[in-house]
Amino acid sequence: MSPKHFFGGLAITGAIQICISLLLLWCIPSMKPHVGFVIVTILALIIFCITLFVAAKILARSSYTKLFIQMIMLAVFLKMLLCIALIIGYQKIFIPVNDSYIWPFLVIYLTSTIFEVIFLEKVGHEKQSAHP
Repeated sequence: MSPKHFFGGLAITGAIQICISLLLLWCIPSMKPHVGFVIVTILALIIFCITLFVAAKILARSSYTKLFIQMIMLAVFLKMLLCIALIIGYQKIFIPVNDSYIWPFLVIYLTSTIFEVIFLEKVGHEKQSAHP
């Protein structure tokens, strides 16, 4: 997957996340106090995706084939830590008035994860074709 296709897909994913979050905000007015959390979550997962893409492209060229799979396992763990840090940090620092921020968080998490699976699968196929 070329960087051009990756960033195009990332832009589409971000746009979908923003649109669904705005729709949820419109449908669930109690979410208004959580707009900052939603923005930070989208940005954090975009940065995570970019970092993961760069690492995947580098490791796909490695002669040690298990590195790519190990990187995916590490990425799953790090993403869980990032998500836990986002939620616990938000709860402890900002003491939200309600739990309605969970819905846009889940949408952002789900769409980011779908995009990650797509681009990692494509980078993984590049790896296979580069190392017969």
